[in-house]
Amino acid sequence: MSQETSYPPDLQHASRDLSFARRQRAGLAELIEIAVSTAAAEPLQAERTVAPAQRSRDPRAPWARFARPPWPLVAILLAQAALSLRLVWTNTAFADEALYLWSGHLEWTDWLHGYALPNFPSYFSGAPIVYPPLSALADTYGGLAGARILSLTFMILATCALYGTGTRVFSRRAGLFGAGLFAGGAATQFLGAFATYDAMALMLLAAAVWLSVRSATCQYLLTRLGLLMTAGLAMALADATKYAATLFDPVVIAIGALMVWRTRGKAAGAAAGLTIFAVTVIAITAAIKIGGPQYWRGISYTTLSRAHGTSSPVGIVADSLGWAGLTALLAVFGVATVFVTRAPLPQRLLACVLAGAVALGPANQARIHVFTSLFKHVGFGAWFAAVVGGYALAALAYAVPKVKRRGATLASAAAVCLCTVVGLLLAQTHFLSWPDTTRFTAVLRAPLADRPGNVLADEGNVIQYYLPRQADNSLFYGNGSFSYQHLTGMPAYAAAIQHQFFTVIALSFSGSQSTDQQLSRYIVSSGDYRLAATIPYELSGKQSAFRIWTAR
Repeated sequence: MSQETSYPPDLQHASRDLSFARRQRAGLAELIEIAVSTAAAEPLQAERTVAPAQRSRDPRAPWARFARPPWPLVAILLAQAALSLRLVWTNTAFADEALYLWSGHLEWTDWLHGYALPNFPSYFSGAPIVYPPLSALADTYGGLAGARILSLTFMILATCALYGTGTRVFSRRAGLFGAGLFAGGAATQFLGAFATYDAMALMLLAAAVWLSVRSATCQYLLTRLGLLMTAGLAMALADATKYAATLFDPVVIAIGALMVWRTRGKAAGAAAGLTIFAVTVIAITAAIKIGGPQYWRGISYTTLSRAHGTSSPVGIVADSLGWAGLTALLAVFGVATVFVTRAPLPQRLLACVLAGAVALGPANQARIHVFTSLFKHVGFGAWFAAVVGGYALAALAYAVPKVKRRGATLASAAAVCLCTVVGLLLAQTHFLSWPDTTRFTAVLRAPLADRPGNVLADEGNVIQYYLPRQADNSLFYGNGSFSYQHLTGMPAYAAAIQHQFFTVIALSFSGSQSTDQQLSRYIVSSGDYRLAATIPYELSGKQSAFRIWTAR
């Protein structure tokens, strides 16, 4: 009974340090320690204002928090929605968006009517039965914009999970600043308007973190165990949604273990981490067993044994700093603040794990020299770093004399605004990095309808998404790997063009410009194709054009 009414240890520690600081006129480090300890105790103190018996007798108590929503968080979420919505109608579908939406529609066709599907599991970097059908459903009722707004919904939920995590790990103020940092980030703005599986996978990882953190304060063992098991299932679903999400699984497990260690001891923390790990492994193993060899082949090909590229590791790291450098820097300051305040060991380890997550994506891609999807993986790590980065901004207000705290708070808010402005520019630029295909698909509609057969196109996924009826009678080939009459690569293309293997050829001269130029030389030299249309466009200040040929 005495334990029910006594003050929590963090609050006792804060009171003792406050008295000591006033008597001894402590320096800056001790003032920060006082502020942080007090902030950490705020949620616990608020919970003690209503006795557990009173809460159980009042049927309205569980819903009281919803009667007073955190309006600063609401403002952050509205700003995040506005930043991503401005991009939703900016450009036509990217090749990856078109691929997942098209495959999602085919999955629904197979489920409802039976359909011979392509072997999506063997080369998709996420389970084709998880995100693509959801996005296709949104596309059916809202078009491309509906699918992109679905991603925005996932990203908003991820921001809410970050706020809840930051509030429980540090304080409400830290949770708000962390949510602001993440909401304004370049990757957050971009993924909130990009119809791929990344937003869903990130949301599920964020949910797993919040559930594991929430379990640390649960009084009943069964409730705590249920939350930890649900966190493991959410993490397994995130891994199935996007295989590369497994890179952050150790981070999620460590966060759950350290949070329980902080509140209930080392043994309980180890048990919590093992619970999350065991549930995740069991769920993933069962999913792979059910999926069969083709799913394992896709996981190996796209993630575990991904081919190494030629990108410079220095360039990868430099570009990563552009996408999340400010958040990473604030996370480092947050870790330093935790150490300065002489926080308990699990709290210090927790801050290090959160801050270190931002380096996982760049480090992995620098290892394999691959630049593709770098900004997405940086965005995943930025979610974790924003938690401790928000703590650094929240602690700044308490690191100065009381008369100057208003200015310190404004400085912290200015840092969030700076991150938002940088993110706005980067997201806008990246969203315009592929050509608008509106005129291209409109002109291509007639040739595809008149000449069904084999089609060579470097925007094949986009064509199949925008022209499903016309493309349904054709077989598409890209300008990557290709074999024809025992030949591979460019000689195979040359022979196929010489024999009029393709009825329609549509090239964009954008991403693989050198390959498209070589193919166009083969086409012109063969003399068997007629240039049906040239559709100019401008990309990053450079002029180019789509070109469509048809067999004579």
